[in-house]
Amino acid sequence: MTVLKSNHILIQFLVLLTFVNQPLAQGQNFPWPEGKKMALSLSFDDARASNTRLGIPLLDEYDIKATFFVHPASVEKDLSNWKKAVANGHEIGNHSILHPCSGNFAWSRERALENYTMDKMRAELVQASNEIEKLLGVVPQVYAYPCGQKFVGKGIHTQSLVPLISEMFLAGRGWMDEAPSDPIYADLAQLTGMEMDQLEFEEILPLIESASKNGQWLVLAGHDMDHSGDQTTRLSMLKKLSEYANDPNNGIWMAPIGTIAKYVYETRSSIADTMNIPQLVRPSKDGQLQLTAENGRGKGPAIKYMPEWKSFGWFTSNDSVLWEVDVPMDGTYEVWLDWSVSDEEAGKEFVLTAGKEKLLGIVEKSGSWETFQKKSIGTIKLKKGYEKVIFKSNEAFEEDGAILDLREIILIKKN
Repeated sequence: MTVLKSNHILIQFLVLLTFVNQPLAQGQNFPWPEGKKMALSLSFDDARASNTRLGIPLLDEYDIKATFFVHPASVEKDLSNWKKAVANGHEIGNHSILHPCSGNFAWSRERALENYTMDKMRAELVQASNEIEKLLGVVPQVYAYPCGQKFVGKGIHTQSLVPLISEMFLAGRGWMDEAPSDPIYADLAQLTGMEMDQLEFEEILPLIESASKNGQWLVLAGHDMDHSGDQTTRLSMLKKLSEYANDPNNGIWMAPIGTIAKYVYETRSSIADTMNIPQLVRPSKDGQLQLTAENGRGKGPAIKYMPEWKSFGWFTSNDSVLWEVDVPMDGTYEVWLDWSVSDEEAGKEFVLTAGKEKLLGIVEKSGSWETFQKKSIGTIKLKKGYEKVIFKSNEAFEEDGAILDLREIILIKKN
């Protein structure tokens, strides 16, 4: 291996060390504000009377802002106090008009999700947001799925609500989920909501400690806020949690769901092309399939994603990159390669496979490891639907050799 390539590897190794945290995407650590270890949001459903009577005054004592998912009719019954909650910085979210859940709950039969259509749900959510704006002067940016259920219809007519919530809101929260949200990977339209009703602080603390260790976002969900009762978040627990979260030594960023969701969205957008998060490649608006290093899965003993170069680096002939691809239609696709390689290492044979199809070629010179080139390398036939595309060396080379640094493969359907 050349000295230049060795220096290149050293630089990438040092960069990668700054991102080490195994629970997150490919060893990368999400940058919470001010070096915080995790994020924590408190949320409460249904605009229950105890929220304004007991819960919000307690949170205000500790300057903690929460998210309240409300029904307009419930807000209207205690309008002055809900206006005060908004003035004090608490977030108001949409929780529908009728609180529709599955008809498996006898009390929900007259508003069963199985009898909803997407148009009916959209109309109800628009109505809820409009009424909340008229009452409180705020437009809800976040939504909580009633009963945590994310569907309408039944059987073959079932449809997911997630695309609609993604379109209408910044974030959507579930209910009675099993784990905190990974800020790098989580779908903001279906954030996990973990129950805090009836729990003591000592029962919630392990969740906080785990989220802190893994750099996650813990969204706690409750209903009433009182000393005891069914579907009630205990005030004694909230007091201990507030004191713990306000201790700067614990490294917790505590804020409403919308505040954190906006930060997560903007941060992910700004660093998206420096993170390797293997995921399904879908066609772009113009029909191209962009197989970037960021969305490929490195496989092999030594292959590395190098964020500074936004590429994969090969270090053994047994390394490869696999992409899962949603091919839009049958046809012949022109293959464009975006790569770099030193003159000394150029000239090795590669193979690109998709199903039974193969494309062979030779890695041409790009000028240097730091000089990337983009060039058409041939065509390959693809079938419509799910496909795996694999790029690898087609010849063995010594352990101190290399084949190329791969930034992107673009597949463009030929007319």
